[in-house]
Amino acid sequence: MLELPWDRPPTAHRDPSAGAAGSVAFDVPAESVRALRELADERGSGLSRAMLAMYVVLLYRYSGQTDIAVAVSDGAEPSSVTSVNLLPERPFTDLVHGEWDDTTPAADASRVVPLPRFSFRRASGAGDVGHVHPESAPAFDGSDCGDMELRLVEEDDKLAGCLVYATDVFDEATARRAVGHFLRLVGSVCAEVDRPVSALAILTPEEARAFDALNGLTVQQPDRTFHQLFEEQVERTPDRTAVRAEDAVLTFQELNRYANQLAHLLREWGAGPGTTVGIHVDRTARAVVALLAVLKAGGAYVPVDVREPAVRSDAILRDAGVVAEIGTVPGVAAAQGGSRRPTIELNADWTALAGRPVHNPSVPDSALTDAAYVLYTSGTTGQPKGVIVENRHLVSYVRAIVARLGVDAPMNWAVLQPLSVDSSVTALMPPLCTGGEAQLISRERALDPEALADWAREWGIDCMKVAPSHLRALQASPRFRELLPRERLVVGCEASDWQWLRELQQLMPDCQVFNHYGPTETTVGVLTLAVGEHMDGDWDIAPIGFPLPGTQVHVVDGAGSPVPAGVVGEIAIGGNNVARGYHRRDELSAAVFVPDTLGDDSARRLYLTGDFARRRPDGMITFLGRRDDQVKVRGFRVALGEIDAALRNHPDVRNAVALTREDGSGGHRLVAYVEPHSPASFRTESLDGQLRERLPSHMIPQAVVVMDELPLSANGKVNRSALPPVPETNEAEADVRPPASELQRMVADVWRDVLRTEVSGIDQNFFDAGGHSLLLVTLQQGLHQASGRKVDILQLLRHPTVRAQAELLARPGEDLDAPISGRRPTAQQNALTRRRNEQLRARRGRS
Repeated sequence: MLELPWDRPPTAHRDPSAGAAGSVAFDVPAESVRALRELADERGSGLSRAMLAMYVVLLYRYSGQTDIAVAVSDGAEPSSVTSVNLLPERPFTDLVHGEWDDTTPAADASRVVPLPRFSFRRASGAGDVGHVHPESAPAFDGSDCGDMELRLVEEDDKLAGCLVYATDVFDEATARRAVGHFLRLVGSVCAEVDRPVSALAILTPEEARAFDALNGLTVQQPDRTFHQLFEEQVERTPDRTAVRAEDAVLTFQELNRYANQLAHLLREWGAGPGTTVGIHVDRTARAVVALLAVLKAGGAYVPVDVREPAVRSDAILRDAGVVAEIGTVPGVAAAQGGSRRPTIELNADWTALAGRPVHNPSVPDSALTDAAYVLYTSGTTGQPKGVIVENRHLVSYVRAIVARLGVDAPMNWAVLQPLSVDSSVTALMPPLCTGGEAQLISRERALDPEALADWAREWGIDCMKVAPSHLRALQASPRFRELLPRERLVVGCEASDWQWLRELQQLMPDCQVFNHYGPTETTVGVLTLAVGEHMDGDWDIAPIGFPLPGTQVHVVDGAGSPVPAGVVGEIAIGGNNVARGYHRRDELSAAVFVPDTLGDDSARRLYLTGDFARRRPDGMITFLGRRDDQVKVRGFRVALGEIDAALRNHPDVRNAVALTREDGSGGHRLVAYVEPHSPASFRTESLDGQLRERLPSHMIPQAVVVMDELPLSANGKVNRSALPPVPETNEAEADVRPPASELQRMVADVWRDVLRTEVSGIDQNFFDAGGHSLLLVTLQQGLHQASGRKVDILQLLRHPTVRAQAELLARPGEDLDAPISGRRPTAQQNALTRRRNEQLRARRGRS
């Protein structure tokens, strides 16, 4: 079946009684009729074949399919099915005079697949032309006929047409646009008969004007670097709080002084234009000092998450070629292969900065086109790839997002993400150049709705950017409304349910809610949708909206031509925010950063996102999915190929693939399918250990399915569609102990509700059972509701089994911060405990 720009896609079982037909009549311009008749007569074809070819081009441009079959008649019942293999790069004349297969009986073909219809006849008498009556249109029941039929009647130089359409899948407005697209193609062929059919103009003038207007919004061109904008803000508001974090509070003047001192030190160590510096610092005030210092030194910062495996962090910093690394632990970072790199330790006393100059460093002439940062994202080849964002891109994005969000006064911005995630740029950079306050929220607090609500109550949060899955986890708390921002809520990093976004906007009518979309390769998100302006929208998935000022967003077909409203295409992004490319990956950069043939400046580039979308008639863009195997998991962009490579690297694994499955709660979880060399003796524990050494936590599969053989397709690749569902329980699990007490059964019931699966015993680890950090928040709320006791997130991390959590809840009146007797906390748990104790001491000091 051809994919057409349906308003309501046909279902598998359509109701024949609802099969009404509508019609739109039109006339083909006389000059076009003459030109097409001459073109057809030159090589012995008739006008009917030329118009059928024109209809086939329309169907190709709608569907992207090159093998087109049409039920053709002379105005009575369809007499045959005509099919053709269209060659998009060839001109229209080749299609008209090409090889057509007219042998298939229409009655036989229509039983297999519904086909679009075409009829062409001579006028029967005076008055016949100018009226093509739809009264004889067959019912559209979705089983024995297509959804669209083009009828044409010829008399002399006149050609009247009628597009008949099924009203259960098409609206009249859509049918009228289809007529406009057909006539636009006719006019384009007549103007440039040798133009490839893939390049023929199809957009109506109204569509072209509307799309151009949306892409024509402007923003002030970058004339200074971001750190210069920050320095100007320091002059305006030196004593206002710039950064608030768990470890420190810095004014603009203090932040600038520390950043200047570190920048001068970095220059002594070789940092400057064309160099990179690693930042290995948690969400603290010191992270912001490090970031600004690298920019002031003229280099590009390369952030790595402190919770990533050391092997992966080291691989990123080695690939980036950093001249130094900024951390919060003493010593020198050791890299694989015996190489070492110098590390600047930023402790709480700023010891490393003592005696350094405090003035603003000089700015090189090349600053705007120098790299500001290199952000590594998951790569489909199995290795992370670094996206190079220049200073001009960063400044352009910050100015555009400030304008789109309407930030006209200083605001408090909650930064919930590490610097290694591009969404941190949205929350961190705007306050630093508008006089606002950047609030760096620790990971523990960001996952704990009680603690986050306490912060919001004490310090006030005006703006927040957050992933939908994170926000949904926080929503389980009765204090959810308290933790939400007062002015702007930006939801991004993954697709959102529209009804849920509407409910959020209704919950907080004084706060503007935005849906935000965009890849790291365009600095950050470059499309937004203001939810409050579309409350009457009736969608399943929230549209991603309209481009930021200074950004051009196109939806294009496989040939790079813009597609009409309703037609599926790939999102291509141009404008001020398109990144330089991938670090040391020239071939990959050339494949996706291509010359901008759709704009006025051919020297500029488009980024081909690999995301499929379609436009609505008003130009609004709706996201549909990925072209490759990249997915979003809990707000993180994940290339399944990197997980595949890590799985296959295990010595006991012959073949493996990873994919996402719905987890029953509206989210997705990663599942690994593994074909071991010896399935009988294979143990998943060793695989899990190796993965945790190579991959960040959000890329660890939450379930592993062991198979004797993975199903293969005809071309030898793993047939993902044939992979079985994940078993509800692991029957091979040894020593599965069921709950033995009422309290254990209560905890197990909460687990079952949270994980949407049966629990495989009281000693199963929550994270091995499919849990993750966001579901941990939901578990915290469920245990509170079931037991009446509040349990700290850190305690749940320390007590990850049903048995341990039941023991914890059985301690009446006891401090729940105490670890279980006889169990040794891990290094990560000790770090979390220290952070929590610091928070408690800081809170007591303020009370």
